[in-house]
Amino acid sequence: MASLFSQLGGSDSQEVQIDTSNSLSSIASVPEPETSNQLEELQNLQLPQAAPPEETITEATFDSRQVHDLAKADLDFLAGLVLPAIFRYCFPPVFKSVWTWLVSYIHKPRDFSQLALGLPRGFGKTVLVKLFVFYCIMFTSRKFILVLAENQTKANNIVADIVDMLEEENVKKVFGDWKVGVETDRQDLKKFGFRGRNIILMAGTVEVIRGITLKNERPDVMIFDDIQSRVVAESMVQSETLEREMVGTAMKAKSPHGCLFIFVGNMYPTKWSILRRLKANPNWIKFIAGGILADGTSLWEELQPLEQLVREFENDLAAGRPEIFFSEVLNDENASANNHIDFAKLPAYSIPPNQIPAGNFIIIDPSGFKKNSDDTAIGYWEVHDAKPVLMGLISKKLSPGDTIRTALQFALTHNCRLVCIEAVAYQATLAYWFQFICAQLGIIGIEAVELHPGGFSKNSRILAAFKQYQAGEILIHPDVKPEVHLQISQFNPLKTDNQDDILDLLTYAHKVLELYGEYVINYGTIVLQEHDSATVEEFNSPF
Repeated sequence: MASLFSQLGGSDSQEVQIDTSNSLSSIASVPEPETSNQLEELQNLQLPQAAPPEETITEATFDSRQVHDLAKADLDFLAGLVLPAIFRYCFPPVFKSVWTWLVSYIHKPRDFSQLALGLPRGFGKTVLVKLFVFYCIMFTSRKFILVLAENQTKANNIVADIVDMLEEENVKKVFGDWKVGVETDRQDLKKFGFRGRNIILMAGTVEVIRGITLKNERPDVMIFDDIQSRVVAESMVQSETLEREMVGTAMKAKSPHGCLFIFVGNMYPTKWSILRRLKANPNWIKFIAGGILADGTSLWEELQPLEQLVREFENDLAAGRPEIFFSEVLNDENASANNHIDFAKLPAYSIPPNQIPAGNFIIIDPSGFKKNSDDTAIGYWEVHDAKPVLMGLISKKLSPGDTIRTALQFALTHNCRLVCIEAVAYQATLAYWFQFICAQLGIIGIEAVELHPGGFSKNSRILAAFKQYQAGEILIHPDVKPEVHLQISQFNPLKTDNQDDILDLLTYAHKVLELYGEYVINYGTIVLQEHDSATVEEFNSPF
């Protein structure tokens, strides 16, 4: 598709030519040698190389009116026509739906619709905006298109790219040369007569556009393209100032005869994200999509394959910043519901890999094993420098029997004799069954004890654990940090249905040391035991 229109020829008459003929004629024609001198000259001659087969071009003829109509009706055709050098993939269904949505509003007479378009970062939303501006110039009666960005340079660059589309040879041969009627040609302002009307294309920022009038016209298309940066989104004062300027300065400069407002951006992991605020505003019509669809596929598989997105998420997760992926790629407005931990300011993990722990223990947060049940979390902890350190973690749906067997594997592998089980409602029976199964298997020296929340709500206990983690009173091994940080970043203290099975383990870490500290320390008589291929040393239990 990218090369389909790269050789569009002809004129603005009835037919235009697309040259796709074989172009191997550049090979030099060399006569047969007549003398030895001529032979020597030919041996030293550098012959031009033939064009590779993939660059072969053939020729086809199209009616100019047909090209015009196809460009107006088909997004892929339009992109291939005006962006032959960069258009590589056809747009996916969601983008075509967005395009239909935008086009349906641009043709409404005396309309003041406000559209908020949320597309993921890295999925070509600005390219779509540029194509839409091109569409407005070619196929509508709009006269004054105002493009606003985070700063003047970015706005100028968008306008420059739109002008490049107008200057594409394919475009000039089908629609004519826009420069014939140029009156003003600055980086931030283009005024020209084209397509039977005077057109103004202007770049700017929301702060400087106040009461703008050019050639007695006010903007009838106003595009806010990524006007908010991440740095601004992290500041309440700057974000509120920006939104106030957008509404009170830029939008008030509209044409009284109609203006289409389009806000284009993505979510930021702060409550001052403008897209998040517009999503809650009933006066804005929203179209917001994430990079991964509900069926688990990529929004645009050819451009951003699912495997590539998963690697990006894993990288953000390992860096302790999963909220960036959730907000800016998935457009999840709840990505930063928890701001009680600043991941960037967490104390560095400094436990040497071979350091012998002062003790160890296991905490279990039991749950059901039906499809709608929460996950069961089992955490293996060690004590280093008098601090609990989460070293191993399993979080998935487990039956009571599988929960016990998995915990036993942890205990036998790590010479751990203390298993602490949250005992709330039916969960209180798990400690009994743990001891029962140990007796059946002939395993001695591992004790199961109960943990109780002590009258505090789960969310208040989790928030207290966050403070301990931030202060370095709880440590988490790098191998399990991504899973823990994922639940931390998604935790909303105002909700009661968070996925918090792993976070519950953190809430009990110091309580285990307070209640059972004397049993955490490893000591006792050594006897070998075997269970499910794991061989450990048995010790006397002080229980």
